[in-house]
Amino acid sequence: MKRFVCAILVLCLSNEAVEAKQFVSLKSSKINMRVGPGDEFPISWVFLRAGLPMMLIAEFQHWRKVRYLDNTEGWMHKNMISGRNTAIVLKDNALLYKRDSESYPIAKLEKDVVVRVLEKRDNWIKVDINKIKGWILKENLWGISDDSE
Repeated sequence: MKRFVCAILVLCLSNEAVEAKQFVSLKSSKINMRVGPGDEFPISWVFLRAGLPMMLIAEFQHWRKVRYLDNTEGWMHKNMISGRNTAIVLKDNALLYKRDSESYPIAKLEKDVVVRVLEKRDNWIKVDINKIKGWILKENLWGISDDSE
């Protein structure tokens, strides 16, 4: 009964992140996702990859409710996430271009590769992957905040 009441309170008291999509990224290579905002709640998932983007959907005290690409949702402590802009490639052979136009490709990126987001221009996103910088179409990425200009 205590957990039920606590869950209801969390739903009522949590602040929705923002109306625009906002993303965060994982700080370390082992982070627990919990079913509720506290260490007393069971772990639902363990993420083993630093830098993964997560959509921020709610906040409660020191906890953040996040959603992963596959719609998995849960709570993580705010110290485990970062405001660093990252994104994940959605399909194999996504082309990375030298400029923000379909100039000439400099690389092909595989699905599920995590890139660091540097800049946004219309439908083009400038990214860095292992010190290679280039532009990729936004439609090939997940994790781009609406406000990441």
